[in-house]
Amino acid sequence: MQHKVQVEELTQESFAPYGKVIDLPDAEPSKTGEGWDCWSYIQMLDVSEPIGFGLVVTNQREPVVTAMERHVSREELLLTFDQEIIQPVAQCLRIDDPDECPDPSTVKCFRIRPGQAIIISRGVWHSPAYPASGDARYMFGIEKKKDAFGDEMIHPWVDFIGGDTVHFG
Repeated sequence: MQHKVQVEELTQESFAPYGKVIDLPDAEPSKTGEGWDCWSYIQMLDVSEPIGFGLVVTNQREPVVTAMERHVSREELLLTFDQEIIQPVAQCLRIDDPDECPDPSTVKCFRIRPGQAIIISRGVWHSPAYPASGDARYMFGIEKKKDAFGDEMIHPWVDFIGGDTVHFG
C-alpha cells in the first residue's frame, strides 16, 4: 500500500511526539555582549557516553520512504547546514519490542530550515533526511554506544509493515 504524507513546518508543538526542536527562542537572551546574543541551554541532549558526530550529503531523489531505523537507547541530534531538509519520522509503538517494524500510518515529515535542529527521541523511527530541493548537507550527533537492539549493524533499516511505502511532498 502507498501512503501520502504532507510536509509540515517544524514547531515545538508539532514535533513534540518525536523529540525536541532547537530554534531561536522568543525569550530574551540569557547573555549578551557587543555584537552578540546568547541563549544558553535552550535544549538538552540526554547522554551518558561521548557523542559522535557524522556528516551526511543528501542528494535530490524521489520523495519515497520504504524503511526506517530507530535507536531505543539514545537520542539523536540532527542539524542542517546550508539547505532545507525534510525529515521523515514515525512513532515508536513498543520501544521494548526488538521485532517492531515502523508503521507507515504514523509517518510525519518535517521541514528543517538552516539554523534549526531537532533531537530525535529514543525509539522514534526515522529515515535519512531528504533535501527540500537540490542537494543538502546535515550533521548528526549520537551517543557512541551500542544500542539495545544492535542498530550499529551495517544495514539497520527495517521495512514498513507489509512492505508499504510513504510518498511525501
